[in-house]
Amino acid sequence: MPRPYPTYLTLLAALMGGGALPAAEPPATVGVFLDRYCSSCHNEEKLKGRLNLETLAYDPENRSNLALWVKVHDRVKAGEMPPKEKRRPEAELTGEFLQILASTLTESEQALIARDGRAVQRRLNRYEYENALRDLLHVPWAQIKNQLPQDGEAHRYNKSGEALDVSHVQMARYLTAADYALKQALRQQLDRPEPGVTRYYARDEPSLRAFMPRENGTLPDRLTFPVLDSRAQPDVRAGRAPFTSPETREREAVGKVSSTFSDAGAYSWGQFRAPIAGRYKLRFSGYSVWVSGGGIGRWFFEGQAAEKSPVYWRPVWHRPNLDEVWPGRRPEPIGVYAAAGQGQRRQVGAFDFHPEPTVNEIEVLLAAGEVMQTDGSRLFRTRVNGTDEQYVNPLAEPDGMPGYAVQWMEVEGPLADETTGAGYRLLFDDLPLRRLEDGARGVMLETVPPPPPPGTPRPPGPPSFKLAEVPVEVKSENPAQDAERLLRRFLARAYRRPVREEDVQLFLALFQGQTAKGDGFAQALLATYTAVLASPGFVFVEEAPGRLDDHALATRLALFLWNSEPDEALRARAARGDLRRPEALRAETERLLDDPKSRRFVDAFTDYWLDLRKIDDTSPSATLYNDYELDDPLKQAALEETRLFVAELLRADLPASNLIDADFTFVNERLAAHYGIPDVNGAALRRVILPADSVRGGLLTQASILKVTANGTTTSPVLRGHWITERILGFETPPPPPVAAVEPDIRGAVTIRQQLEKHRADPSCASCHATMDPPGFALESFDIMGGYRERYRAVKEDIAPVAGVGLNGQRFAFHHALPVDAAGELPDGRPFQDVREFKRLLLADEPPIARAFAKQLVTYATGQPVRFSERDQLEAILQRAAPRRYGVRSLVHELVQSDLFQMK
Repeated sequence: MPRPYPTYLTLLAALMGGGALPAAEPPATVGVFLDRYCSSCHNEEKLKGRLNLETLAYDPENRSNLALWVKVHDRVKAGEMPPKEKRRPEAELTGEFLQILASTLTESEQALIARDGRAVQRRLNRYEYENALRDLLHVPWAQIKNQLPQDGEAHRYNKSGEALDVSHVQMARYLTAADYALKQALRQQLDRPEPGVTRYYARDEPSLRAFMPRENGTLPDRLTFPVLDSRAQPDVRAGRAPFTSPETREREAVGKVSSTFSDAGAYSWGQFRAPIAGRYKLRFSGYSVWVSGGGIGRWFFEGQAAEKSPVYWRPVWHRPNLDEVWPGRRPEPIGVYAAAGQGQRRQVGAFDFHPEPTVNEIEVLLAAGEVMQTDGSRLFRTRVNGTDEQYVNPLAEPDGMPGYAVQWMEVEGPLADETTGAGYRLLFDDLPLRRLEDGARGVMLETVPPPPPPGTPRPPGPPSFKLAEVPVEVKSENPAQDAERLLRRFLARAYRRPVREEDVQLFLALFQGQTAKGDGFAQALLATYTAVLASPGFVFVEEAPGRLDDHALATRLALFLWNSEPDEALRARAARGDLRRPEALRAETERLLDDPKSRRFVDAFTDYWLDLRKIDDTSPSATLYNDYELDDPLKQAALEETRLFVAELLRADLPASNLIDADFTFVNERLAAHYGIPDVNGAALRRVILPADSVRGGLLTQASILKVTANGTTTSPVLRGHWITERILGFETPPPPPVAAVEPDIRGAVTIRQQLEKHRADPSCASCHATMDPPGFALESFDIMGGYRERYRAVKEDIAPVAGVGLNGQRFAFHHALPVDAAGELPDGRPFQDVREFKRLLLADEPPIARAFAKQLVTYATGQPVRFSERDQLEAILQRAAPRRYGVRSLVHELVQSDLFQMK
């Protein structure tokens, strides 16, 4: 007697038959298929794949349960189940089973979507909240994101309500961040300096005058030194002559042969501190120099490189002779930083000093009180371990070493434009802002104290300071009327939908309550504005299940492409009710993509899609990869390469296949040297055509990707392969079964491939590894920072070590271990010998590449992955983009035009 069908079949039959079939009699094809081909392995006794079909119910209300049934469908459709060694069903039976199951899943899922919407309601994430406040209040310099708690993640993005929780801590931080941003807008109206141009000379900077005689034994490599017309000034350095003279003022400079590894030793232009936040133009004059002193002659090896015998290094070298300086032999890249205090600096620009005097100009956004720092980013960073003899300048040559000399910095600003004061006007219109007497009750605004008088002694390094506070008030002749008028206007601009009268009355009551407590007009209104910016109407994304209305569609489009709220033009479209017209929506999408704010999309999308936000999560091993330690210029260039590359695909509508391989990338001199690309000079990243035989091209071989998929010590083809298959190729793999992890052998005795061969012999591991491992093997030719390699590195090996000096000035040595084998085989059996062949095999079929990328776009744009019942909609997007070879910009347009984007 056959055993009864389990519960899931009864539920499945009821859904499939729509009530026409008796619940106890499921369609024969379903029952026969599962009973004959599946349940023998997926039962309570064997539990293959941790799946028991005998007890599995069909519960579409449970997303995990629904996802499990989708997986059953997909494994059968892909031919992976039943396994090839088992009895296989006839094609007709399989097709009927898949058709019935797919129909059932689709009906169940669409019913849930119609009731609840595609995605859970969510709040703005940290990126969006920061940009929304910046755009609303016209304070683009405001640093808000880091004031808020970290966002949760669902489906790998910070765009889903499933992970974006709201706690009392979150609300308290919203209030604090909103208050800060509002006061930033208010501060722009107080004591705004007249724009002008001021020149600050390097010889006047205490932090640049370290060449004066000192008793603390500062290493000569870290000292600055006086330079005049590319020549040394020994008398000035020795204190026998004045460090500046009116006759030579414009030609004087201060030189340096090293960089810094933290802002503690950075060289700051402390004479200038941004008086208010805003845009400034900075000009720097300087040139590169060559300093005598000699460098490494040769290395001497003492002892044998046996396993237990240390290797001793003794360099023949000399320190820089700061009294012998000559014109430079090449350009030197200079990094520019804005610093607010110890440990608080950010890079705002870069340029090159050439052997002849050079003036470079950059435009920057500065917060009030920030000072500027300049640093020779290519030069070595003198981290000293123990005695002075334990470091070497890796750029030194037998007759000297490179350096740079800076003459002056010019500051123009704060610069005014049409947005100057717009934040204040939104808050208080043309009502006057005035200072109050010290100690008076009012809104407290931070101000920058005046600089110390000329000649005041200051220690080297970034000068410490504290912002002062002054009380202010906004004068109103009719506070109640002005408050209501301003509040209505503010709500209309802050909220991304029409304002309801009950909202206005709620916040008016709050204003009245604040004034009743004794707050002045400005303080009470700012408190009300703060409440608006922490209210659900601003913090939450309001979308009702079904088709989005024009206002919700405008918000979704702005959050997608600008990571911010809609601007006035987009709001106007929504207010007229014509945004949902295909031609209007396409025009607005194009306008948003063409705007510089679309760079926010590139940055935020790549932060999560490609994990670029994790670029600092690991540090190079001090044992195996000391040559990468402190190499921030390489890391920063690698990060920007990926973002510029994705931005270029979007700008030029280049085919999605470029994600796998491309004939161009973006590099500067440091990154080009890392990649072995010749004839690239200077600090600026630029688009370059790759050599025909280059292993680079596409995302897979970019240094940023190779770094975030390694751990700083070793590379694992399993981890890299899993990352590539999910992020780039679109294959989802289940969590691994409870088996021991495979760790690379840093001794170099056994390759990871050899270890994996035994691991993959386990049937529970083999199926996933057949998909994951090939990309990982192809990328084994790249180390933890993306450098190309032919052999692994190891801690010890019975061969001579490779010696060198890192950017930190410390000597290192590593041993070459076993050769790298980058060959592999795709799941369909096609072999490849290296990453070039691997990429060519992938490019033989472009639609899967575009499909994987489009799925990432859908998840980022809507907060929800493509569901089973929506796969046809995804395919329709791809079909419409196919004539343009799945151009990245075309895929964005077609997504925006689809129901996936326009439905909640």
